[in-house]
Amino acid sequence: MAVQQKLASTGLATGRPWKKRPERIRRSHHRYEELTCAWKGHVLVGTDAAVVRPQDAVVVRCLGGLRWYRCLRCDAWFPQEPPASPARPTVPERDEIQLPERGIFLRDKYVLRLIAVERGLHVFFYGLVAVVLFILGRHHATFRHDYQEIMNDLSGGDPASVQIRGLLGHLKSFFSYSPAHVYFLAGAVAILAVLEAVEMVGLWRARRWAEYLTFVATTLFIPFEIYELASSVSAFKIIVLVINLAVVSYLLFAKRLFGLRGGGKKERARHEQDSGWRLIETTTPPAAVLAGDGDE
Repeated sequence: MAVQQKLASTGLATGRPWKKRPERIRRSHHRYEELTCAWKGHVLVGTDAAVVRPQDAVVVRCLGGLRWYRCLRCDAWFPQEPPASPARPTVPERDEIQLPERGIFLRDKYVLRLIAVERGLHVFFYGLVAVVLFILGRHHATFRHDYQEIMNDLSGGDPASVQIRGLLGHLKSFFSYSPAHVYFLAGAVAILAVLEAVEMVGLWRARRWAEYLTFVATTLFIPFEIYELASSVSAFKIIVLVINLAVVSYLLFAKRLFGLRGGGKKERARHEQDSGWRLIETTTPPAAVLAGDGDE
């Protein structure tokens, strides 16, 4: 209630500019920052400081008996009462503050982790297929015998008289392979699952090498997907191809792989420009030190 009353006295409760200040304290409209703050919470510094100094104005300011704290991620400002029992004398210095991820770097992190989740689904599928193949290879003779008995029951003793379709048709083709071939196929699928797992971990941690690995691995599969789509069209095949084309395009153009659009040097410069204290200062409302800064 006290905070609301003080807000009303400054005119901020109705959205008007602060008294004695011509500019507004503006909120960032970057959706990735706001989304992150929505589930992680805002990043405020100096909430436990006894005194707010003029040099702290980029992160906290005082007006009308309230302190306004700036979220270092989304640039929103929040009013609070000064702490009743301060834990430290002043607001932390810049070298003591760990700045949160924001800007293009935060956006790329979301996109890369979305791709990592998609790779995780691949890991689960390929891993499951590899386990099934290893089991079938280990018990190949038993499964083949059971399959032949099923076919004999369906055909009345003459398997050649039954037109085999669907799963049973695929199993007939599968049992034409030797156990050694089944083990080889299981090993190949397991290696593919490991490759996808490496991509998943690397992308989740935003590693540059993982971007290259994902681009190469995904690109190699696209011709096979186009061939499969040319032989028979299905919604699933179209969706898979579109996703992989989107992943390849994002990594190649947005992440500037292989020197494209300035390459890694330009990518690093872009991240430096969109992070750090320089960005904090350039997005700070251009106000002089407020009357009342420095605490009571």
